[in-house]
Amino acid sequence: MTDPEQAIRILFEHCYPRAVETRDLQGYLALYTPDALWIRPGGQPRRGQAAIGEGFLEMLAGHQITPSFKASEIECHGDCATVLGRADALVTTEAGGAAQSQTFHALWIVRELQGQWLIHRQIWTPTR
Repeated sequence: MTDPEQAIRILFEHCYPRAVETRDLQGYLALYTPDALWIRPGGQPRRGQAAIGEGFLEMLAGHQITPSFKASEIECHGDCATVLGRADALVTTEAGGAAQSQTFHALWIVRELQGQWLIHRQIWTPTR
């Protein structure tokens, strides 16, 4: 059996950024529980995989995003856990604009469903 903290760290630091960078919609949605809540800066809250998929495509529209995630805290409580971390992203417009660096605080609640850790609540805000 995989150590829960290690499995969650892989989800946060490897699987999620890879799905964003490769623009893999199905891979991205597979990281979420069916009734997940997704809240990004300046966007409307999205609940459920279909709505999250729409938000993901809107977020990527016209941009290439290269993210890097680092978990600073992971607290496990049975089949739920909280993750607090930082996301650094290099965002380049597909129209050839200059790349911009953005940094965010990320807060996730993850759940273990059928032996797999999935994002149940995701909120991120820009750092100041």
